Amino acid sequence: MKKNKVYIIAEIGINHNDKLENCYKMIDVASDSGCDAVKLQFFKAKNLYPKSAGRLNWKDQNKHYSYDIYKAVEKFELPENWIGKIIKYCSARDIDLISSVFDIESARTLKKNGFKKIKISSYTLTNIPLIEYCAKTGQHLILSTGGATLSEIDEAVQAITKYHKNFSILHCSIQYPVALKDCNLGIIETFKLAFPEIAIGYSDHTKEISYAAIQTVYLGGKIIEKHITLDKNMKGPDHFFALEPQELRQMVKDVRQAEKDRKSGNFIINKPIYGSTAKFPYPNEEYLRGFAYMKLFAKRGIHKDEIIRPRDISILRPGVNKNYGLEPKYLKLFQNYKIKAKKNISFEDPITWDSIL
Repeated sequence: MKKNKVYIIAEIGINHNDKLENCYKMIDVASDSGCDAVKLQFFKAKNLYPKSAGRLNWKDQNKHYSYDIYKAVEKFELPENWIGKIIKYCSARDIDLISSVFDIESARTLKKNGFKKIKISSYTLTNIPLIEYCAKTGQHLILSTGGATLSEIDEAVQAITKYHKNFSILHCSIQYPVALKDCNLGIIETFKLAFPEIAIGYSDHTKEISYAAIQTVYLGGKIIEKHITLDKNMKGPDHFFALEPQELRQMVKDVRQAEKDRKSGNFIINKPIYGSTAKFPYPNEEYLRGFAYMKLFAKRGIHKDEIIRPRDISILRPGVNKNYGLEPKYLKLFQNYKIKAKKNISFEDPITWDSIL
């Protein structure tokens, strides 16, 4: 990261709509707008949700959506054979390439392809086995922290600092989109106090072009991440709140002006956007935290009194059909001890304290 300049990441995410050409177009837009990086999301549905995760029902300002979670996520997968092509395209456009990663298999693929920067999403923040694996590679890690407690963030930080201090932390909300009044950008100052040696930024999920981004700069944030799209009306859950090309250009312009304003002292902190400095799961994040913060699940049917081995366990998001299982950090219990099931555990059921104690 460039210490004297705010680092701007254009989040392509799943907005490619399964077309490589759309990735190229958004890379062009990001580069032409003056962004420093574009970001992908690389995952496999099998490593993200149980097939029995259920149906999701939600609506934006225009439409109502209802779909099978697992099948929908399969459609959003970024094909592995795109990766090399996107790397070459970003290199030609002189823009950094980052990807979110959600499981060790995908992390291994990205490392093999030469990724220098990896994003740990908010929903993956408590996946300590994954974070430790990524930290061991020496790659720069960017931690997103939506819906997390400060102690959970500290656990992730400690998992990295066992190996290096090459990472950054982003405040964000896991509500998409989030209202300006719910941004609570004061948390940026909390992070600066708690982690003084680490670059702090904001992953912005507001619909507004740059209000939150400008305030982030005023508060000393060094990284801005924002979703982009070619057209807000394209099909998919992340388009309607993302920035279209002309909006992205405006945001970058506003951020660069905000840097100058902060340097000169000519700025005002917006109190409603600043909000709270307390870091905990806010009410508007609670449902999503339960839905997608990762837990331990049975990879196969496990009988009562059978020893549960690490290979019998998956780390997945619960979805809507599953009760909460143990957090991923407890995988070490099964690696270090011979733990028996106290009752039958069905395939894709959560592994809970009740099932082992």
